[in-house]
Amino acid sequence: MDILQLRIHPDEWEQLRLCQAKPRSDCHAAFTVRSNGLIWPLASWGDPPVAERINVRGWFPLLDTIADELLLWWNQGGVCCVTREQVTYRPHEGATPGVVFLRLEMHRLQAVPARPSEVRRLQSGT
Repeated sequence: MDILQLRIHPDEWEQLRLCQAKPRSDCHAAFTVRSNGLIWPLASWGDPPVAERINVRGWFPLLDTIADELLLWWNQGGVCCVTREQVTYRPHEGATPGVVFLRLEMHRLQAVPARPSEVRRLQSGT
C-alpha cells in the first residue's frame, strides 16, 4: 500500500492541537482511532475514563482524513501521533518511533512576481 501525502494549511495544523484533551510533548497532537470510527482526542492504548471518551469525529476534516487513512492500514484502529512531517501509528505505548502511514506537507503561500505591465502601471501611478 502506498503512503498518502497530504498538503495541509497551517490553520488545519493548529486545529489538531486545539482538540487535544491534554498537551503533548512528544508530538503536535495524538488521537486514538477506534475500529468503529470513533476518534478520541488523546493517546490511549487501553480504555480511558468515560469522561475522556469524547468523539471528535466530524470536528475537523483533516482529523477525519487521518482517522480514515489509519483504518485503511490497520482496521482495528490505534493511536496516531501527528508531527509536522508525518502521522505515525503506534501499536503499543512503548513503540517509538511509530509506523509512518501518512506524510504531511505544509501548504505555503508563494510570492508571485508581478507581470511587467503591472510594474509599469504601478510606477506611473495609474
